Amino acid sequence: MEQDMDSLTVMTGIGVAGYAALMLAYVARVDLGLSSGQIRGLAIVAAVLIALAVAIDFLGKRLSNVE
Repeated sequence: MEQDMDSLTVMTGIGVAGYAALMLAYVARVDLGLSSGQIRGLAIVAAVLIALAVAIDFLGKRLSNVE
């Protein structure tokens, strides 16, 4: 059973993610007082952790199917 995502769902997800990123950047800069370099560093660390989680999930599924 294959599920397809329609373009409206994808565009809504992209819009919500962009809006959330703008809100987080505002909070980090104004409320927490972080500089642009600090925000950039934290964003890179978060992106690496998310990519690592996706890679582990993908490889875990692939390796469990190997006979």
